[in-house]
Amino acid sequence: MEICNINLSDIRVNPNNIYEEQNIKELADSIESFGQLENATLYEDLSIDDGKKYTLVGGHRRYLAISYLAERGLYEPVLKASLIEKPNVHQMEQMLIVTDNQQRVKDKETKIREIYYANNYWNYLVSINQQPQGKKREWIAKKTGYGERVIQDILSDIKKQSMNQQSLTATQSTSAITVDNKAETRKALMRAKNAINKALNLSSNDSVLLAFDTEYLEDCMDKLKFMIDDLS
Repeated sequence: MEICNINLSDIRVNPNNIYEEQNIKELADSIESFGQLENATLYEDLSIDDGKKYTLVGGHRRYLAISYLAERGLYEPVLKASLIEKPNVHQMEQMLIVTDNQQRVKDKETKIREIYYANNYWNYLVSINQQPQGKKREWIAKKTGYGERVIQDILSDIKKQSMNQQSLTATQSTSAITVDNKAETRKALMRAKNAINKALNLSSNDSVLLAFDTEYLEDCMDKLKFMIDDLS
């Protein structure tokens, strides 16, 4: 792992960052007094055409604090960072962001997002036949620093949300099918109505009416009208 001093203008924030960057002024005051005590973490990425060379993985608060100072001429516009290899997959990058931020004090929503990222990475490893040893909650606990009970509770919530989403999707699909069926049924009823109406308009001498009673056809017509209105 290489330690570098990277100009702020060459750094982009990570779109996968899930942490709210608070108390920037407090950290800026500390850096102004004592310097940057902890390295940020970033990787080189020239694939994005934005004029920048590096993407942050950990150290967004430090980046913002030094930017705050540099804008006021109080600190050199340079971030001291550990340079790592670019993650191969999206899930790995999310997991790196989580492990690089274990020292933070976090609210429940942040914990849920962290465990969600870790769960995604576990599932990815399973999908490429690289499942880690041990139970999922034990592995996630080591990666995030939370107790296994907390992990299990949040995993259960994630599973419930996933099942609810799948149920909603299935319901929406069923509703769409029902709408289509209604439309087709209404068309069929309209055709039947037109056929009966045509039969009723025939003269009483027409052979078609020999097989049907006029009163019966009129009753059918009334029922068809009711059914068509109900489908509208």
